[in-house]
Amino acid sequence: MDALIRELDDRMRLDCRRLSMWRVVHRTTGLFYTVVLIFVPAVLAVGFTSSETALGKVLLLMAAVVGGLNVTFRPYLHSLRRRSAVNTMRRLRDEFRADVAATVEGELPAVYRRYAATYAAIFEERGGELVDGRLSAEEPPSEPAPKLRA
Repeated sequence: MDALIRELDDRMRLDCRRLSMWRVVHRTTGLFYTVVLIFVPAVLAVGFTSSETALGKVLLLMAAVVGGLNVTFRPYLHSLRRRSAVNTMRRLRDEFRADVAATVEGELPAVYRRYAATYAAIFEERGGELVDGRLSAEEPPSEPAPKLRA
């Protein structure tokens, strides 16, 4: 039983580390995209370089590419779900460790089963959100809006 508890704790710890790492990667990438999208038009507008020069053409191309990437990957770069997923996993791991520390030997299988199922459900939900990534952060309304009289 101790090996199962240790293995689940290790999986959750590794998952927390990976989520934190990807959060840093995505936030850094998003910050870079934002700086490029602010800096390039300003350089061209002020006249530090012309759009007819080689540097100007490179800056315009870079702004177009970064703008497209920023729009395409915005749900992943600025995702509130990712931040909440990190906190959810940390909280779940802390609760798991506290319950394991507070139980007696006979209750460990029940604690393991409960947290293994909860962890699997959260992990599956996160995977579904990555596959079904949407450009819109708003959820569709659950009921149709009432029709207005003309």
